[in-house]
Amino acid sequence: MKKFDNEKYQILVKDLMGDIFYSETSNRNKIATIRQYAEVIVRKILDINPSQKMTIGANEISKKIDTLKNSKFLKEALENIKQDGNKFTHTEYLGEVTSNEFDIIVDKLLDMLSFMLINYFETYKFGSRNDVLQSFSLLPPIVRYKVLIFLYSKYPNNVHVVDKLALAIVKAFSREEAIRWTEEEKDNLINLNVVSDKGLAEIAKNKGIEIAEIIRLSLPYKNMYELCIDKIMKIGNEIDSKGHLYIDFESALPYYKQYGIIDEDSEEIKEFNDIMDFLYLGRRTKLDDFIKLKEPYVVLNVIIEDDNIDESI
Repeated sequence: MKKFDNEKYQILVKDLMGDIFYSETSNRNKIATIRQYAEVIVRKILDINPSQKMTIGANEISKKIDTLKNSKFLKEALENIKQDGNKFTHTEYLGEVTSNEFDIIVDKLLDMLSFMLINYFETYKFGSRNDVLQSFSLLPPIVRYKVLIFLYSKYPNNVHVVDKLALAIVKAFSREEAIRWTEEEKDNLINLNVVSDKGLAEIAKNKGIEIAEIIRLSLPYKNMYELCIDKIMKIGNEIDSKGHLYIDFESALPYYKQYGIIDEDSEEIKEFNDIMDFLYLGRRTKLDDFIKLKEPYVVLNVIIEDDNIDESI
């Protein structure tokens, strides 16, 4: 049974989020609060009991982090927050703490949050469930990018990672940046089939070899390079004409609440829902920005793992 309970941290995290993102306090105070929030994230990742004392710089905490998969990624982010937090909050630092310096530390905070999903997808393969993919797509683009760019560095042949990463780059940065990334990775993407061998084998088993071959030949893309370029252009055009549907936790929150919580009691989904709930803990909704998703930004997802074709936001 898990020791860390999101519910028990609601009040604390709400206060921390309020001071970091929704108050008029100084950047110096905000950075000091980020260091406190980083401690909560470490407690969550290491599943530490609320009654147990801990400091993020303690040797035993460092040793526990070392036992985690991809620990280097987490430790680098945590070390940056610790160093900058100490630097800017000590009385020896007399200069102004700028918005840019604050943004740099927030970026490292997002790395820590992304780490939880990175390790989740180490246990449960990214792309194995459509409902998880769709809920994941309701996170801010920058968080999706951080998770996916890391997964791509380890699993460059996972077509679902490639597909979602190309779209995350468009939404987090720009169409031009997504095209640049796709061109850089062209040699790999050209060698990736849009329809996975596993998907074709499953279709052939259930529907027959002829049906599987018809599906393969009828798809509009020969490889992942072609699919990525096409999707990048379509999503780029949607953003140009309609703007971003959501770009940060605040604007994404109402969509997550309405469409992102998966109703299932399996351990896989309970763990996923628990992580997503923590990521949104303490965030405030931008109610004025909420639009019901009658016609969301949808691009046909032709990556097939079984005989279903899903749609992705």
